Amino acid sequence: MDGQSVSRTVTVRLEHGLHLVPCSKLVKLVNGFGCEVRVRNGSKLADAKNIFDLMGMAAFGDQLEVIASGDDAEAALAKIVQLFESNFAE
Repeated sequence: MDGQSVSRTVTVRLEHGLHLVPCSKLVKLVNGFGCEVRVRNGSKLADAKNIFDLMGMAAFGDQLEVIASGDDAEAALAKIVQLFESNFAE
């Protein structure tokens, strides 16, 4: 894929971890970008455009590495970090 690859670490601050509602918000956000986005929690690696990959991937307090690759990777990563920092509020 063309473009750059960037990553950031985010902390899950949701009491019930990554469940259906936050996962759907993340997938919706990521699908608005053309880049590839992966989420890593230890040895688990998920495609952030696939809700089934993300479901139950992280519990409260887990630190995730978000990796974006492609032309709009930096912009996508900034929005994803913002989503986590806002605790998935709209």
